Amino acid sequence: MARPTRALDRTIVVVDVVGFTAPDRNPLDRLAVHQGMYEVLKTAFAESGIDFDSCAHEDRGDGVLVLLPPGTTKSLVADLLPDRIAVALRRYNHTRTPQAQMRLRVSLNSGEVIDDGNGWVGEAVDIAFRILDAQQAKDAFAESGRMIAFICSQRFFADVIEKDPGLMPESYNPIPVSVKTFTGTAYLRLHGEVTVPVANSPDPAVVAAEDLFLADLDSAVLDLIPRKDLAGLHRRLTGLEVPRLAVMVSRALGPAVPLPRLDGITDAWDAFQLLADFNAGPDGVPPAITFLGLLAENVVGEPAAMIANWIGDQARTLRLGPALVHQRQSRPPIPERPHLHLMIMLEPVPGDPTRCTLAFWRQDDPEVWPPSLGGVREIGMDEVEYRVDDVILETEGVWSGQSMSASVEFLLPRTLINLPVQRWAKEHGTGHPQPLRYGYRLGIRSLERMRARHWHRAWHVRWDSMVKDPAADRLHYSGCAEFEDHPIDAILSDDHWVGLVLAKPPSPQAEPGGAPDELTSALRSGLPVVLWHPDAEPENLRELLDWVLAADSGFIGLRDRRKLANSGAAVPFKNSLAHDLVVMWDDPKRVIVLDQPLIPTRL
Repeated sequence: MARPTRALDRTIVVVDVVGFTAPDRNPLDRLAVHQGMYEVLKTAFAESGIDFDSCAHEDRGDGVLVLLPPGTTKSLVADLLPDRIAVALRRYNHTRTPQAQMRLRVSLNSGEVIDDGNGWVGEAVDIAFRILDAQQAKDAFAESGRMIAFICSQRFFADVIEKDPGLMPESYNPIPVSVKTFTGTAYLRLHGEVTVPVANSPDPAVVAAEDLFLADLDSAVLDLIPRKDLAGLHRRLTGLEVPRLAVMVSRALGPAVPLPRLDGITDAWDAFQLLADFNAGPDGVPPAITFLGLLAENVVGEPAAMIANWIGDQARTLRLGPALVHQRQSRPPIPERPHLHLMIMLEPVPGDPTRCTLAFWRQDDPEVWPPSLGGVREIGMDEVEYRVDDVILETEGVWSGQSMSASVEFLLPRTLINLPVQRWAKEHGTGHPQPLRYGYRLGIRSLERMRARHWHRAWHVRWDSMVKDPAADRLHYSGCAEFEDHPIDAILSDDHWVGLVLAKPPSPQAEPGGAPDELTSALRSGLPVVLWHPDAEPENLRELLDWVLAADSGFIGLRDRRKLANSGAAVPFKNSLAHDLVVMWDDPKRVIVLDQPLIPTRL
């Protein structure tokens, strides 16, 4: 038959028998394995609807290169071939002596190849062999004890597997490949039952004790998972440290579920068991399984591959493949320098000036906004600081496992705008309260603006402008002589300004008629930063703010510099000047939707 003289696009399968030349195999064993490999492949290809004899193939002694006929549907190969090879190999091994049994590594690729008369050549063939020899694939396969390792090229994964949820892309994990002159990424799927003892197998007494322990577990999620799979997971997760534990648990639960206390959660198994008591969300994925997916993405080395493979094995049983893929593709990464927020809203009770409503939102995951409502309480105005203390201590109990900085923001209406929150403290019950300003980036926000959606467009415009150019000269000082003949609305209409320093603290009520109200003008114009001081002289306040904004970060570093000023270290002014500075820092990207009445619990 004439050989083709032009390159053809072919699907490429390379098969390798693991340990073909192992010392415990004699020549007859190797012959049986060699023949058995072809027997398994012919059966598997036939059951996948592909005639093996119509494929071009080259024998490699301990393996074979197979090129499927032109036009063969690639998704057919990825869909049927893994399962059919596993079934055929299981049948074969069941009837053979241990020395004649085998495990296979199989690589998948596609691309242009050509027969030069001595064999099939082309970059796609080279890559298929290189990824087959990836050391990380070999190590993970050896450790797993599975029957088959499927390693597909980055191109084959992107073009075929990743696009079809039915092909279980979540069961493939990226691995680095550096073999000879090839450096790149491949995707590994460990398949088939465990057929050889896994390295470091636990003592039988340990396994028996583990089985007794697992038998006592009571969870609808755990009941769905085979006990042997759960026992293996327990061994792997016990003692495994969880990076950013609170964030992982919060993200697994989702924003609608408050973060539970994590006291006593010391490793990955504790966290998994805790989450197994929570029901699945709208996507049908139990939080315990979501947690494992996050864990696989955020730990390194062998544990990551083991967890990912375990999830892949369970995905088909639990019918969660497409949902897990969507989760993995849509969730934001865990940030390198996360920051937490506690937002506390205070609002007077209508008709009773001696009482107010306290509501709070605690952000347990630094990338999830808005957080769920933490609670609503009706309290007396004379006890506000102490009830705020309760909320902060409750929050710190939940955040105890977090290693992050935090902000406390007070969402206030105009009538309470002058509450001295910058002077409040926490831990009153100890008899030695500590000022809030020492432990948090402290600020206030406008309840009126958050509710006035017709002000939000201008707010976003000014915020984005400030982030792009946070220069300190964009802070306007009210009462400057050069602007005294201009209405405040007209001054603030200039897009240059992103912050305003009030000449005096705002009144609890905007004055009807007369001169424009500075605070209302600032809110209406979209200024995200408004500052004032209850009693500082203008020149002293300007000196303080010049120092606060002196860093290259300008407005972006304002809150951190203000917190530094509170410490009194290396600042050229009295502590009291910095302590009483009021900062309204209003981020339009962090809005609480207040479209429903908040029903309080009366205290």
